[in-house]
Amino acid sequence: MSTQPEYDVLVVGGRAAGASVAQLLARQGRRVLVVDRDEFPSDTMSTHFMGLPAVGALKRLGVLNDILAAGFRRITRHRSWVDDCCFEGPAGPPSTFSLAPRRIVLDSTLLDHAVRAGAQFEQRTRVDGLLHEDGRVAGAVLQTVGGERREVRARVVIGADGKSSKVAEWVGAEKYDAVPALRPAYYAYFHGIEPRPEATLEIWFGGDQIGFLFPMREGEDCIALEIQPEEFDEFRSGHAAFFEARVRELPQMARRMQNAHIEGKVIGVKGIDNYFRKPYGPSWALTGDAGYLKDPSTGLGIGDALEQSFMLAEALGAWFDGADWEATMSAFQQRRDKAMKPAYDATLAFTRMRDMAPAEQNVLKAVFLSPGTTRAIAHSMVAQLSSLLPPAALGETAFISKMFAPAPELAKS
Repeated sequence: MSTQPEYDVLVVGGRAAGASVAQLLARQGRRVLVVDRDEFPSDTMSTHFMGLPAVGALKRLGVLNDILAAGFRRITRHRSWVDDCCFEGPAGPPSTFSLAPRRIVLDSTLLDHAVRAGAQFEQRTRVDGLLHEDGRVAGAVLQTVGGERREVRARVVIGADGKSSKVAEWVGAEKYDAVPALRPAYYAYFHGIEPRPEATLEIWFGGDQIGFLFPMREGEDCIALEIQPEEFDEFRSGHAAFFEARVRELPQMARRMQNAHIEGKVIGVKGIDNYFRKPYGPSWALTGDAGYLKDPSTGLGIGDALEQSFMLAEALGAWFDGADWEATMSAFQQRRDKAMKPAYDATLAFTRMRDMAPAEQNVLKAVFLSPGTTRAIAHSMVAQLSSLLPPAALGETAFISKMFAPAPELAKS
């Protein structure tokens, strides 16, 4: 049997992380095989939300128009509730928007584009183990449903197989900055919720839970709840009834859900672990949730997976073209961590935060009674942001605020 690699890259996992890195590597002219144990199109647990950077990544990958053509609404407003007080603003500068696509559409679209770029894809195919030669990974043993087990050789194996990554387990990828799961989370798809005038991401804080509404297609929304660990056992025992009751208790939702119904089941998880993993070793690499994972409360997971794909494809491209493996991949790890660590820390702080006591909520409501006081608070808040926000959040706020400024030629007119 020949030991020459059949492929430059074997990607294990064909969802957002795997499909996007496969497309980028195929664009470089690499021989790419993607395998996934699932059949596509199919669903998977997800936050669904894609903010401005993630939407930008879809555009760079050339798939944004396909997602919009599938009917997913441009989210142009963000609304945050603190108890029954509401803060609302634009989702971004004019002409920008967020999205919340169903994964059954997003993942298949990304895979289609990977195949069009030249990657091969095999579904219903699991990886039973890795091949090793001379102290490095040399490929994998594949088992396709209804087919024979076979060995596939590749110059690099990429684990894009999610938080329970078998690739990461087999190569012994070490975790660091790890924090155990913080909150249980549940979500469901609803049809018939009374919509806002514009598609609006809504977040509710109160009662030490966080509620989310993600507008999807017309008449279709995803609603999620993050609860506290001490509630999990009770919630799990009758989660569908508990879930819908909790959602109806959110401000304005009892009225807006009068004609709504749930599609399918309520989906839940006890919690999501938080960690970084070393994302490379001898002829292997990790991306997406396999290499870096955090609580879903900030909705950054899909966007972070896509951004990692750009970083990893660039690094591997340099190596294929002759760069040193260790130097190139070490630089990839450093670049990834520098880009992702601020959001990781901010997510942990966000998820750990408990809600205001009733007395503090009453003060907030008193502020909203007076338009003049509300306006004064807004002015004061902007003036004191440097002392209120951590450096990473302050930098992000400053960057986004510049996006709202008119172009120079418009400012002069």
